[in-house]
Amino acid sequence: MDSWISWAGLFWVAAFAMVAGISTIIIAMHALAKSQNSQVPKWRPKNSPIHLLVVLGSGGHTAEMFSMLRRMKLDPSKYTYRTYLVSSGDNFSAAKAVEFETAYINKVAKASAAAAAADAEKKDEQRSTGAYTIVTVPRARRVHQSFLTAPFSTIQSFWSCLLVLRGLHPDQRPLTAPIRSPYPDIILTNGPATAVCVILAARLLRLCHAFCAVLTFRRRAGTQTGSETNAPDFQLRTIFVESWARVTTLSLSGKLLLPFADRFLVQWPALEGKKAWPGMRETEYAGTLVD
Repeated sequence: MDSWISWAGLFWVAAFAMVAGISTIIIAMHALAKSQNSQVPKWRPKNSPIHLLVVLGSGGHTAEMFSMLRRMKLDPSKYTYRTYLVSSGDNFSAAKAVEFETAYINKVAKASAAAAAADAEKKDEQRSTGAYTIVTVPRARRVHQSFLTAPFSTIQSFWSCLLVLRGLHPDQRPLTAPIRSPYPDIILTNGPATAVCVILAARLLRLCHAFCAVLTFRRRAGTQTGSETNAPDFQLRTIFVESWARVTTLSLSGKLLLPFADRFLVQWPALEGKKAWPGMRETEYAGTLVD
């Protein structure tokens, strides 16, 4: 009898755990689908400065990223604050970020200053060229690193990405007014591993903020305004650009981030319309984005 009771108890515990796990997965999938398909309110004042965070991979990923930034004609007077996130040991990406800021951004800023002078409009240097920071985080997984130790290095990288998104990383300097908060407004990445940590960290922060906002609303019975309560949730918007080299199949990073990125851009028609599961936002064909 005691043996029967113990086996019955284990059965019901396992059944409850299975039902709870399946329910959690369904709720999480529904929440992700709703979040991806929701419209972002236009809370930002027109012409206000934007904090752009660019995640640099390594080698070809970095080359593609700066090719895209030049092709889109990045306006430093609009994207006033720029943060470049690189992995430890990736001196190539850090050097390319400095080169891009020195060669391209300064050239655009001088052209804008000349046009402003012609119109007799005096602009502040910080407003014209903005400020940029290069932040180094631990690499999620080193080349040839054992899969046994990779989870620990990934957690370390994830934690550093959380600090970067909150503006608390030692490499970052405080943002000046009129930036509303340390959260970046837009996160742009094209992989690989560090991109997974950054986008998942952004999702976690938005989830935590949404949960705290609900608690605050219930506790204070709506005494705060919507902008005070929800502003960071409208920040941390993520854009993942699949590599130009991926023609018919998504990369591993792309497959992992397909349910989490707010926008998923692909550069080949064969990758258009893919989605993680029914109800999720589809990948968007944007054409060739690199030179």
